[in-house]
Amino acid sequence: MIRAGIVSAAVALLAFGAAGQTVPASGSFTISGVVRSATSGALLDRAEVTLSTAGDEQTQVAATTTGEGGAFRFDRLAAGKYVLAASRRGYIASSYQEHEGSYSTAIVTGAGLVSEGLRFNLFPTAVIDGAITDDNGDPVAGAQVTLYRQQQQNGQVKIETEGAESTSDNGTYEFARLHAGIYSIGVAATPWYAFHPPQRTAADGTVLASDPPRSPLDVAYPMTFYANATDSASATPVQINPGDRQQLDLTLHAVAAVHVEILLPKPDATHPFSEPQLEQNVFGTEQFQPPRDLTVRSTGNLMVADLGGIAPGHYSVRTFGPNGSSHSSSVDLATDQTVDLGPGNTVDLSGKLEMASGEALPPVTMLQFNPGTGGTVSTPVATDGSFDLRAMPPGDYTVQVNTSMGLLGIVQMAASGAEVHGHHITVAADPVLFAAEVARGSASVAGFARRDGKGIGGALVLLVPEQLQDNADLFRLDQSDSDGSFLLSRVVPGNYTLVAVENGWSLEWGRREVIAPYLPRGVKLQITSRQKTVDLSGPVEVQ
Repeated sequence: MIRAGIVSAAVALLAFGAAGQTVPASGSFTISGVVRSATSGALLDRAEVTLSTAGDEQTQVAATTTGEGGAFRFDRLAAGKYVLAASRRGYIASSYQEHEGSYSTAIVTGAGLVSEGLRFNLFPTAVIDGAITDDNGDPVAGAQVTLYRQQQQNGQVKIETEGAESTSDNGTYEFARLHAGIYSIGVAATPWYAFHPPQRTAADGTVLASDPPRSPLDVAYPMTFYANATDSASATPVQINPGDRQQLDLTLHAVAAVHVEILLPKPDATHPFSEPQLEQNVFGTEQFQPPRDLTVRSTGNLMVADLGGIAPGHYSVRTFGPNGSSHSSSVDLATDQTVDLGPGNTVDLSGKLEMASGEALPPVTMLQFNPGTGGTVSTPVATDGSFDLRAMPPGDYTVQVNTSMGLLGIVQMAASGAEVHGHHITVAADPVLFAAEVARGSASVAGFARRDGKGIGGALVLLVPEQLQDNADLFRLDQSDSDGSFLLSRVVPGNYTLVAVENGWSLEWGRREVIAPYLPRGVKLQITSRQKTVDLSGPVEVQ
Protein backbone atom coordinates (compact mmCIF):
# COMPACT_ATOMS: atom_id res chain seq x y z
CA MET A 1 0.00 0.00 0.00
CA ILE A 2 1.43 3.34 -1.09
CA ARG A 3 -0.47 6.63 -0.89
CA ALA A 4 2.36 9.12 -1.20
CA GLY A 5 2.04 9.39 -4.95
CA ILE A 6 4.82 9.30 -7.48
CA VAL A 7 8.36 9.36 -6.18
CA SER A 8 10.56 11.72 -8.20
CA ALA A 9 13.03 9.98 -10.46
CA ALA A 10 15.13 13.11 -10.95
CA VAL A 11 18.05 11.97 -8.78
CA ALA A 12 21.81 12.15 -9.00
CA LEU A 13 23.05 8.71 -10.07
CA LEU A 14 26.32 7.21 -8.89
CA ALA A 15 28.02 4.63 -11.12
CA PHE A 16 27.57 1.06 -9.96
CA GLY A 17 27.81 -1.64 -12.61
CA ALA A 18 26.17 -1.43 -16.04
CA ALA A 19 22.85 -0.18 -14.71
CA GLY A 20 24.32 2.70 -12.70
CA GLN A 21 22.57 1.88 -9.44
CA THR A 22 23.22 3.08 -5.91
CA VAL A 23 22.24 0.66 -3.17
CA PRO A 24 23.29 0.50 0.47
CA ALA A 25 24.97 -2.80 1.41
CA SER A 26 22.55 -3.73 4.20
CA GLY A 27 20.95 -7.08 3.37
CA SER A 28 20.73 -10.11 1.10
CA PHE A 29 17.53 -9.52 -0.85
CA THR A 30 16.99 -8.30 -4.44
CA ILE A 31 14.30 -6.39 -6.32
CA SER A 32 14.63 -6.75 -10.09
CA GLY A 33 12.64 -6.66 -13.30
CA VAL A 34 12.14 -4.85 -16.59
CA VAL A 35 10.43 -1.61 -17.58
CA ARG A 36 8.30 -1.94 -20.69
CA SER A 37 5.63 -0.16 -22.70
CA ALA A 38 2.15 -1.07 -21.44
CA THR A 39 0.80 -0.87 -25.00
CA SER A 40 3.43 -2.53 -27.19
CA GLY A 41 5.34 -4.56 -24.62
CA ALA A 42 8.60 -3.07 -25.91
CA LEU A 43 11.40 -3.03 -23.34
CA LEU A 44 12.31 0.55 -22.45
CA ASP A 45 15.87 1.76 -22.11
CA ARG A 46 16.78 5.07 -20.46
CA ALA A 47 13.95 4.70 -17.92
CA GLU A 48 14.81 6.11 -14.51
CA VAL A 49 13.85 3.76 -11.68
CA THR A 50 13.92 4.69 -7.99
CA LEU A 51 13.53 2.67 -4.83
CA SER A 52 12.36 4.23 -1.55
CA THR A 53 11.31 3.03 1.85
CA ALA A 54 7.56 2.70 2.30
CA GLY A 55 5.65 4.70 4.90
CA ASP A 56 4.42 8.20 5.54
CA GLU A 57 7.94 9.62 5.20
CA GLN A 58 9.58 7.93 2.23
CA THR A 59 13.35 7.97 1.91
CA GLN A 60 15.04 7.14 -1.36
CA VAL A 61 17.55 4.33 -0.93
CA ALA A 62 18.49 3.49 -4.53
CA ALA A 63 18.24 4.63 -8.14
CA THR A 64 19.13 3.23 -11.53
CA THR A 65 18.70 3.80 -15.29
CA THR A 66 17.64 0.90 -17.51
CA GLY A 67 19.83 -0.24 -20.38
CA GLU A 68 18.84 -1.55 -23.81
CA GLY A 69 17.00 -4.54 -22.34
CA GLY A 70 14.91 -2.35 -20.03
CA ALA A 71 16.28 -4.19 -16.98
CA PHE A 72 16.70 -2.83 -13.48
CA ARG A 73 18.12 -4.52 -10.38
CA PHE A 74 18.61 -3.52 -6.75
CA ASP A 75 20.77 -5.88 -4.67
CA ARG A 76 21.81 -6.14 -1.01
CA LEU A 77 18.43 -4.95 0.31
CA ALA A 78 17.21 -5.46 3.85
CA ALA A 79 13.91 -7.23 4.46
CA GLY A 80 11.11 -4.68 4.31
CA LYS A 81 8.66 -2.76 2.11
CA TYR A 82 9.83 -0.59 -0.77
CA VAL A 83 8.22 1.89 -3.15
CA LEU A 84 9.23 1.26 -6.75
CA ALA A 85 8.77 4.14 -9.22
CA ALA A 86 9.76 4.71 -12.85
CA SER A 87 9.69 7.48 -15.44
CA ARG A 88 10.79 7.95 -19.03
CA ARG A 89 10.39 10.71 -21.60
CA GLY A 90 7.11 10.25 -23.49
CA TYR A 91 5.55 8.08 -20.76
CA ILE A 92 3.47 8.68 -17.63
CA ALA A 93 5.68 8.54 -14.52
CA SER A 94 4.16 6.17 -11.97
CA SER A 95 4.66 3.87 -9.02
CA TYR A 96 4.42 0.11 -9.48
CA GLN A 97 0.86 -0.99 -10.44
CA GLU A 98 -0.44 2.49 -9.66
CA HIS A 99 -4.19 3.17 -9.54
CA GLU A 100 -6.15 6.42 -9.21
CA GLY A 101 -2.91 8.38 -8.84
CA SER A 102 -2.74 7.57 -5.12
CA TYR A 103 -2.52 3.81 -4.63
CA SER A 104 0.20 1.39 -5.71
CA THR A 105 1.78 -1.93 -4.76
CA ALA A 106 4.79 -1.84 -2.45
CA ILE A 107 7.41 -4.53 -3.07
CA VAL A 108 8.01 -6.62 0.04
CA THR A 109 11.38 -8.38 0.48
CA GLY A 110 11.97 -11.26 2.87
CA ALA A 111 12.41 -15.00 3.12
CA GLY A 112 10.12 -16.88 0.75
CA LEU A 113 8.76 -13.70 -0.91
CA VAL A 114 8.94 -13.03 -4.65
CA SER A 115 10.55 -9.67 -5.46
CA GLU A 116 12.44 -10.49 -8.68
CA GLY A 117 11.36 -10.72 -12.32
CA LEU A 118 8.88 -7.82 -12.00
CA ARG A 119 7.25 -6.32 -15.07
CA PHE A 120 6.88 -2.55 -14.64
CA ASN A 121 4.48 -1.19 -17.29
CA LEU A 122 4.61 2.48 -18.30
CA PHE A 123 1.87 4.06 -20.41
CA PRO A 124 2.69 6.46 -23.28
CA THR A 125 1.43 10.01 -22.84
CA ALA A 126 -1.39 11.39 -24.99
CA VAL A 127 -2.18 14.87 -26.39
CA ILE A 128 -5.44 16.76 -26.98
CA ASP A 129 -5.28 19.94 -29.04
CA GLY A 130 -7.52 22.01 -31.29
CA ALA A 131 -8.72 25.43 -32.39
CA ILE A 132 -11.58 27.64 -31.14
CA THR A 133 -13.33 29.79 -33.77
CA ASP A 134 -16.37 32.11 -33.92
CA ASP A 135 -19.40 32.25 -36.24
CA ASN A 136 -17.27 33.79 -39.00
CA GLY A 137 -14.55 31.16 -38.73
CA ASP A 138 -12.15 33.63 -37.09
CA PRO A 139 -9.95 32.45 -34.19
CA VAL A 140 -11.10 33.25 -30.64
CA ALA A 141 -8.06 34.40 -28.68
CA GLY A 142 -7.98 34.23 -24.89
CA ALA A 143 -10.80 31.68 -24.60
CA GLN A 144 -10.70 29.55 -21.46
CA VAL A 145 -10.53 25.88 -22.45
CA THR A 146 -11.16 23.44 -19.59
CA LEU A 147 -10.30 19.76 -19.85
CA TYR A 148 -12.44 17.24 -17.96
CA ARG A 149 -11.66 13.58 -17.33
CA GLN A 150 -13.87 10.69 -16.26
CA GLN A 151 -12.46 8.99 -13.17
CA GLN A 152 -13.39 7.16 -9.99
CA GLN A 153 -14.28 9.19 -6.90
CA ASN A 154 -15.70 7.63 -3.73
CA GLY A 155 -16.42 4.47 -5.67
CA GLN A 156 -18.46 6.14 -8.39
CA VAL A 157 -17.59 7.45 -11.82
CA LYS A 158 -17.25 11.23 -11.72
CA ILE A 159 -16.08 13.80 -14.24
CA GLU A 160 -13.38 16.01 -12.76
CA THR A 161 -11.43 19.01 -14.02
CA GLU A 162 -8.07 17.88 -15.39
CA GLY A 163 -6.65 21.26 -16.41
CA ALA A 164 -7.30 24.58 -18.13
CA GLU A 165 -5.56 26.60 -20.85
CA SER A 166 -6.16 29.92 -22.63
CA THR A 167 -6.17 29.91 -26.42
CA SER A 168 -3.33 31.64 -28.24
CA ASP A 169 -3.74 34.58 -30.64
CA ASN A 170 -4.59 32.11 -33.40
CA GLY A 171 -7.24 30.40 -31.24
CA THR A 172 -5.32 27.18 -30.59
CA TYR A 173 -4.80 25.22 -27.37
CA GLU A 174 -2.97 22.05 -26.31
CA PHE A 175 -3.06 19.64 -23.37
CA ALA A 176 0.00 17.39 -23.34
CA ARG A 177 1.33 14.50 -21.21
CA LEU A 178 -2.15 13.09 -20.61
CA HIS A 179 -3.14 9.71 -19.20
CA ALA A 180 -5.36 7.52 -21.31
CA GLY A 181 -9.01 8.00 -20.43
CA ILE A 182 -12.36 9.50 -21.37
CA TYR A 183 -12.20 13.28 -21.77
CA SER A 184 -14.45 16.26 -22.52
CA ILE A 185 -13.63 19.91 -23.11
CA GLY A 186 -15.60 23.06 -22.28
CA VAL A 187 -14.93 26.59 -23.56
CA ALA A 188 -15.84 29.94 -21.99
CA ALA A 189 -15.22 33.22 -23.83
CA THR A 190 -16.65 36.67 -24.56
CA PRO A 191 -17.26 38.04 -28.07
CA TRP A 192 -14.68 40.76 -28.66
CA TYR A 193 -17.39 43.11 -29.97
CA ALA A 194 -19.91 42.54 -27.13
CA PHE A 195 -21.42 45.64 -25.48
CA HIS A 196 -23.50 45.29 -22.31
CA PRO A 197 -25.25 48.59 -21.37
CA PRO A 198 -26.24 48.81 -17.69
CA GLN A 199 -29.86 48.86 -16.56
CA ARG A 200 -31.35 52.38 -16.36
CA THR A 201 -32.99 53.17 -13.03
CA ALA A 202 -35.20 55.99 -11.72
CA ALA A 203 -34.49 57.96 -8.54
CA ASP A 204 -36.53 55.47 -6.48
CA GLY A 205 -34.44 52.55 -7.78
CA THR A 206 -37.01 51.09 -10.21
CA VAL A 207 -35.72 49.86 -13.55
CA LEU A 208 -36.63 51.92 -16.60
CA ALA A 209 -37.56 50.30 -19.90
CA SER A 210 -34.83 50.27 -22.54
CA ASP A 211 -35.12 53.22 -24.88
CA PRO A 212 -33.79 52.80 -27.50
CA PRO A 213 -34.22 48.98 -27.55
CA ARG A 214 -31.31 46.82 -26.39
CA SER A 215 -28.19 46.97 -28.51
CA PRO A 216 -27.73 44.12 -31.01
CA LEU A 217 -24.19 43.91 -29.62
CA ASP A 218 -25.52 42.88 -26.19
CA VAL A 219 -24.51 39.27 -26.82
CA ALA A 220 -22.65 36.48 -25.06
CA TYR A 221 -21.16 33.07 -25.77
CA PRO A 222 -22.77 30.21 -23.83
CA MET A 223 -20.26 27.87 -22.27
CA THR A 224 -19.75 25.36 -25.07
CA PHE A 225 -18.73 21.72 -24.88
CA TYR A 226 -17.37 19.37 -27.52
CA ALA A 227 -19.02 18.77 -29.92
CA ASN A 228 -20.87 22.15 -29.91
CA ALA A 229 -23.21 21.45 -26.98
CA THR A 230 -24.23 24.25 -24.62
CA ASP A 231 -24.70 22.08 -21.54
CA SER A 232 -22.39 19.44 -20.11
CA ALA A 233 -25.11 16.76 -20.11
CA SER A 234 -25.07 16.85 -23.93
CA ALA A 235 -21.27 16.92 -24.27
CA THR A 236 -19.63 14.23 -26.40
CA PRO A 237 -16.97 12.33 -24.42
CA VAL A 238 -13.86 11.27 -26.31
CA GLN A 239 -11.86 8.11 -25.60
CA ILE A 240 -8.14 8.88 -25.57
CA ASN A 241 -5.83 5.86 -25.78
CA PRO A 242 -2.18 5.77 -24.66
CA GLY A 243 -0.03 7.66 -27.18
CA ASP A 244 -3.00 9.24 -29.01
CA ARG A 245 -2.99 12.76 -30.42
CA GLN A 246 -6.59 13.90 -30.77
CA GLN A 247 -7.73 17.20 -32.32
CA LEU A 248 -10.94 18.67 -30.87
CA ASP A 249 -12.12 21.89 -32.56
CA LEU A 250 -15.07 24.03 -31.42
CA THR A 251 -17.08 26.88 -32.91
CA LEU A 252 -18.67 29.41 -30.53
CA HIS A 253 -22.04 30.95 -31.44
CA ALA A 254 -23.07 34.32 -29.98
CA VAL A 255 -26.60 34.65 -28.55
CA ALA A 256 -28.58 37.58 -27.11
CA ALA A 257 -27.49 38.17 -23.54
CA VAL A 258 -29.87 38.31 -20.58
CA HIS A 259 -29.85 40.41 -17.42
CA VAL A 260 -30.87 39.30 -13.94
CA GLU A 261 -31.76 41.32 -10.87
CA ILE A 262 -30.96 39.70 -7.53
CA LEU A 263 -32.84 41.02 -4.49
CA LEU A 264 -30.88 40.62 -1.25
CA PRO A 265 -31.41 41.62 2.39
CA LYS A 266 -29.69 44.83 3.40
CA PRO A 267 -26.46 44.20 5.31
CA ASP A 268 -26.09 44.88 9.00
CA ALA A 269 -23.25 44.90 11.51
CA THR A 270 -23.07 41.08 11.71
CA HIS A 271 -23.98 40.28 8.09
CA PRO A 272 -21.93 42.48 5.72
CA PHE A 273 -22.81 42.72 2.04
CA SER A 274 -20.93 40.57 -0.46
CA GLU A 275 -21.51 40.56 -4.21
CA PRO A 276 -23.42 37.48 -5.41
CA GLN A 277 -21.95 35.29 -8.11
CA LEU A 278 -23.32 33.06 -10.84
CA GLU A 279 -22.38 29.40 -11.03
CA GLN A 280 -23.19 26.83 -13.67
CA ASN A 281 -23.46 23.10 -13.10
CA VAL A 282 -20.72 21.49 -15.16
CA PHE A 283 -20.53 17.70 -14.92
CA GLY A 284 -22.08 17.80 -11.45
CA THR A 285 -19.88 20.58 -10.03
CA GLU A 286 -20.79 24.24 -9.67
CA GLN A 287 -18.39 26.34 -11.74
CA PHE A 288 -18.13 30.13 -11.34
CA GLN A 289 -19.31 32.10 -14.40
CA PRO A 290 -18.22 35.76 -14.19
CA PRO A 291 -20.85 38.20 -15.50
CA ARG A 292 -19.68 40.84 -17.96
CA ASP A 293 -21.51 43.64 -16.16
CA LEU A 294 -22.34 44.02 -12.48
CA THR A 295 -23.92 46.98 -10.68
CA VAL A 296 -25.30 47.19 -7.14
CA ARG A 297 -27.86 49.64 -5.78
CA SER A 298 -29.95 50.08 -2.63
CA THR A 299 -33.74 50.40 -2.60
CA GLY A 300 -36.01 50.27 0.46
CA ASN A 301 -34.96 47.40 2.72
CA LEU A 302 -33.17 45.58 -0.11
CA MET A 303 -29.89 45.54 -1.97
CA VAL A 304 -30.25 44.92 -5.70
CA ALA A 305 -27.45 43.38 -7.76
CA ASP A 306 -27.90 43.66 -11.53
CA LEU A 307 -25.87 41.18 -13.57
CA GLY A 308 -25.60 41.51 -17.34
CA GLY A 309 -23.85 39.93 -20.28
CA ILE A 310 -25.09 36.44 -19.40
CA ALA A 311 -25.86 33.74 -21.92
CA PRO A 312 -29.29 32.12 -21.36
CA GLY A 313 -29.18 28.88 -19.39
CA HIS A 314 -29.57 27.20 -16.01
CA TYR A 315 -27.49 28.74 -13.21
CA SER A 316 -27.11 28.92 -9.45
CA VAL A 317 -26.92 32.29 -7.69
CA ARG A 318 -24.50 32.08 -4.76
CA THR A 319 -24.59 34.61 -1.96
CA PHE A 320 -22.19 34.90 0.94
CA GLY A 321 -22.66 35.42 4.66
CA PRO A 322 -20.25 36.08 7.51
CA ASN A 323 -17.19 33.94 8.29
CA GLY A 324 -17.19 32.18 4.94
CA SER A 325 -20.77 30.84 4.96
CA SER A 326 -22.61 30.75 1.64
CA HIS A 327 -25.71 29.41 -0.05
CA SER A 328 -26.97 29.17 -3.62
CA SER A 329 -30.34 29.05 -5.37
CA SER A 330 -31.05 27.53 -8.77
CA VAL A 331 -32.54 29.73 -11.51
CA ASP A 332 -33.38 29.31 -15.20
CA LEU A 333 -32.38 32.42 -17.15
CA ALA A 334 -34.22 32.20 -20.44
CA THR A 335 -35.04 35.93 -20.43
CA ASP A 336 -34.40 38.95 -18.23
CA GLN A 337 -35.79 38.30 -14.75
CA THR A 338 -35.64 39.02 -11.04
CA VAL A 339 -34.50 36.52 -8.40
CA ASP A 340 -35.87 37.30 -4.93
CA LEU A 341 -33.49 36.25 -2.17
CA GLY A 342 -34.78 38.91 0.20
CA PRO A 343 -36.26 38.43 3.69
CA GLY A 344 -39.12 35.94 3.93
CA ASN A 345 -37.82 33.49 1.31
CA THR A 346 -35.21 31.81 3.49
CA VAL A 347 -34.91 30.43 7.04
CA ASP A 348 -32.21 30.55 9.70
CA LEU A 349 -30.48 27.36 10.82
CA SER A 350 -28.33 27.14 13.94
CA GLY A 351 -27.08 24.42 16.24
CA LYS A 352 -24.08 22.48 17.41
CA LEU A 353 -21.76 19.64 16.41
CA GLU A 354 -20.16 17.34 18.97
CA MET A 355 -17.42 14.74 18.63
CA ALA A 356 -18.55 11.28 19.75
CA SER A 357 -15.21 10.87 21.54
CA GLY A 358 -15.70 14.03 23.56
CA GLU A 359 -12.59 15.66 22.08
CA ALA A 360 -12.57 19.11 20.49
CA LEU A 361 -13.46 19.61 16.83
CA PRO A 362 -10.59 20.18 14.40
CA PRO A 363 -9.64 23.89 14.22
CA VAL A 364 -11.08 24.31 10.70
CA THR A 365 -14.50 22.67 10.40
CA MET A 366 -17.17 23.43 7.78
CA LEU A 367 -20.76 22.17 7.86
CA GLN A 368 -22.01 21.67 4.30
CA PHE A 369 -25.53 21.08 2.97
CA ASN A 370 -25.77 19.70 -0.57
CA PRO A 371 -29.20 19.97 -2.25
CA GLY A 372 -28.35 17.60 -5.11
CA THR A 373 -29.85 20.01 -7.65
CA GLY A 374 -26.84 22.29 -7.93
CA GLY A 375 -25.29 24.65 -5.45
CA THR A 376 -24.38 24.16 -1.81
CA VAL A 377 -24.96 25.84 1.54
CA SER A 378 -22.03 25.92 3.95
CA THR A 379 -21.05 27.55 7.22
CA PRO A 380 -17.99 27.47 9.47
CA VAL A 381 -18.28 25.78 12.85
CA ALA A 382 -16.77 27.40 15.94
CA THR A 383 -14.30 25.50 18.10
CA ASP A 384 -17.08 24.84 20.66
CA GLY A 385 -19.16 23.22 17.89
CA SER A 386 -21.71 26.01 17.48
CA PHE A 387 -22.78 27.53 14.16
CA ASP A 388 -25.32 30.06 12.91
CA LEU A 389 -26.42 29.95 9.28
CA ARG A 390 -28.58 32.81 8.05
CA ALA A 391 -30.85 32.84 5.00
CA MET A 392 -30.96 29.14 4.06
CA PRO A 393 -33.34 28.30 1.18
CA PRO A 394 -35.94 25.61 1.96
CA GLY A 395 -35.22 22.20 0.45
CA ASP A 396 -33.83 18.71 0.99
CA TYR A 397 -30.09 18.51 1.71
CA THR A 398 -27.40 15.90 2.30
CA VAL A 399 -25.22 16.86 5.27
CA GLN A 400 -21.43 16.64 5.21
CA VAL A 401 -18.75 17.78 7.67
CA ASN A 402 -15.43 18.85 6.14
CA THR A 403 -12.30 19.66 8.13
CA SER A 404 -8.66 20.48 7.49
CA MET A 405 -7.97 16.85 8.49
CA GLY A 406 -10.52 15.32 6.09
CA LEU A 407 -14.17 14.34 6.36
CA LEU A 408 -15.78 13.53 9.70
CA GLY A 409 -18.22 10.65 9.85
CA ILE A 410 -21.76 11.52 10.96
CA VAL A 411 -22.89 9.18 13.75
CA GLN A 412 -26.37 10.65 14.30
CA MET A 413 -28.41 13.81 13.62
CA ALA A 414 -31.44 15.50 15.19
CA ALA A 415 -33.37 18.70 14.46
CA SER A 416 -36.37 20.75 15.48
CA GLY A 417 -38.20 22.73 12.79
CA ALA A 418 -36.99 20.26 10.13
CA GLU A 419 -37.10 16.56 9.31
CA VAL A 420 -33.95 14.40 9.41
CA HIS A 421 -33.60 10.99 7.78
CA GLY A 422 -30.25 9.27 7.48
CA HIS A 423 -27.76 11.94 6.45
CA HIS A 424 -30.53 14.13 4.97
CA ILE A 425 -32.36 17.13 6.37
CA THR A 426 -35.53 18.67 4.91
CA VAL A 427 -35.87 22.40 5.62
CA ALA A 428 -39.31 24.01 5.22
CA ALA A 429 -40.49 27.43 6.43
CA ASP A 430 -39.58 27.35 10.14
CA PRO A 431 -36.27 28.26 11.80
CA VAL A 432 -34.21 25.14 12.43
CA LEU A 433 -32.24 24.01 15.47
CA PHE A 434 -29.84 21.26 14.36
CA ALA A 435 -27.50 18.92 16.24
CA ALA A 436 -25.14 16.21 15.01
CA GLU A 437 -22.70 13.80 16.61
CA VAL A 438 -19.61 13.24 14.46
CA ALA A 439 -16.53 11.04 14.69
CA ARG A 440 -13.01 11.14 13.36
CA GLY A 441 -11.46 7.89 12.23
CA SER A 442 -8.60 6.93 14.53
CA ALA A 443 -8.40 3.15 14.20
CA SER A 444 -6.19 1.20 11.79
CA VAL A 445 -7.01 -2.22 10.34
CA ALA A 446 -4.09 -4.40 9.15
CA GLY A 447 -4.22 -7.79 7.47
CA PHE A 448 -3.47 -9.89 4.39
CA ALA A 449 -5.39 -10.45 1.16
CA ARG A 450 -4.88 -14.05 0.06
CA ARG A 451 -6.20 -16.74 -2.23
CA ASP A 452 -5.44 -20.42 -1.61
CA GLY A 453 -2.96 -19.37 1.07
CA LYS A 454 -0.98 -17.11 -1.27
CA GLY A 455 -0.72 -13.34 -0.85
CA ILE A 456 -2.18 -11.39 -3.78
CA GLY A 457 -0.68 -7.99 -4.62
CA GLY A 458 -2.48 -5.15 -6.37
CA ALA A 459 -5.96 -6.09 -5.09
CA LEU A 460 -8.56 -3.51 -4.11
CA VAL A 461 -9.13 -3.82 -0.35
CA LEU A 462 -12.34 -2.11 0.74
CA LEU A 463 -13.93 -1.54 4.13
CA VAL A 464 -17.70 -1.23 3.55
CA PRO A 465 -19.96 0.35 6.23
CA GLU A 466 -23.03 -1.61 7.35
CA GLN A 467 -25.32 1.15 6.08
CA LEU A 468 -24.30 1.88 2.50
CA GLN A 469 -26.70 4.76 1.85
CA ASP A 470 -25.12 8.22 2.26
CA ASN A 471 -22.03 6.87 4.02
CA ALA A 472 -19.33 7.56 1.44
CA ASP A 473 -17.28 9.25 4.18
CA LEU A 474 -17.01 5.95 6.10
CA PHE A 475 -15.57 3.76 3.33
CA ARG A 476 -11.83 3.04 3.50
CA LEU A 477 -9.72 1.51 0.76
CA ASP A 478 -6.18 0.38 0.09
CA GLN A 479 -4.16 -1.59 -2.46
CA SER A 480 -2.52 -4.80 -1.26
CA ASP A 481 1.27 -5.00 -1.43
CA SER A 482 3.23 -7.75 -3.18
CA ASP A 483 2.85 -10.13 -0.20
CA GLY A 484 -0.87 -9.35 0.12
CA SER A 485 -0.51 -7.08 3.16
CA PHE A 486 -2.66 -3.96 3.56
CA LEU A 487 -3.35 -1.20 6.08
CA LEU A 488 -6.58 0.80 6.36
CA SER A 489 -6.25 4.02 8.35
CA ARG A 490 -8.59 6.58 9.94
CA VAL A 491 -11.42 4.07 10.43
CA VAL A 492 -14.48 5.53 12.16
CA PRO A 493 -16.12 3.35 14.87
CA GLY A 494 -18.95 1.23 13.47
CA ASN A 495 -19.89 -2.07 11.82
CA TYR A 496 -18.24 -3.01 8.52
CA THR A 497 -17.56 -5.75 5.99
CA LEU A 498 -14.01 -6.07 4.65
CA VAL A 499 -13.62 -7.32 1.06
CA ALA A 500 -10.70 -7.80 -1.34
CA VAL A 501 -11.23 -7.83 -5.11
CA GLU A 502 -8.62 -8.69 -7.73
CA ASN A 503 -8.77 -6.28 -10.70
CA GLY A 504 -11.35 -4.33 -8.71
CA TRP A 505 -10.13 -0.82 -9.41
CA SER A 506 -12.65 -0.24 -12.20
CA LEU A 507 -15.61 -1.18 -9.97
CA GLU A 508 -18.08 1.54 -9.00
CA TRP A 509 -18.02 0.19 -5.46
CA GLY A 510 -19.92 3.22 -4.12
CA ARG A 511 -23.09 1.83 -5.74
CA ARG A 512 -25.00 -0.71 -3.65
CA GLU A 513 -25.79 -3.02 -6.58
CA VAL A 514 -22.11 -3.22 -7.54
CA ILE A 515 -20.54 -3.99 -4.15
CA ALA A 516 -23.38 -6.13 -2.71
CA PRO A 517 -22.36 -9.40 -4.49
CA TYR A 518 -18.92 -9.28 -2.82
CA LEU A 519 -20.16 -8.78 0.75
CA PRO A 520 -21.22 -12.40 1.62
CA ARG A 521 -17.61 -13.61 1.28
CA GLY A 522 -16.16 -10.66 3.17
CA VAL A 523 -15.00 -10.42 6.79
CA LYS A 524 -17.37 -8.83 9.33
CA LEU A 525 -15.76 -6.27 11.65
CA GLN A 526 -16.95 -4.15 14.55
CA ILE A 527 -14.69 -1.19 15.30
CA THR A 528 -15.15 0.46 18.70
CA SER A 529 -14.03 3.89 19.84
CA ARG A 530 -11.46 2.27 22.14
CA GLN A 531 -9.66 0.40 19.37
CA LYS A 532 -6.63 2.02 17.77
CA THR A 533 -5.03 -0.91 15.95
CA VAL A 534 -6.88 -3.98 14.66
CA ASP A 535 -4.71 -6.87 13.41
CA LEU A 536 -6.88 -9.44 11.66
CA SER A 537 -6.40 -12.99 12.91
CA GLY A 538 -7.09 -14.47 9.48
CA PRO A 539 -6.72 -13.42 5.82
CA VAL A 540 -9.32 -11.74 3.63
CA GLU A 541 -10.25 -13.89 0.64
CA VAL A 542 -9.44 -12.24 -2.69
CA GLN A 543 -12.50 -12.49 -4.94
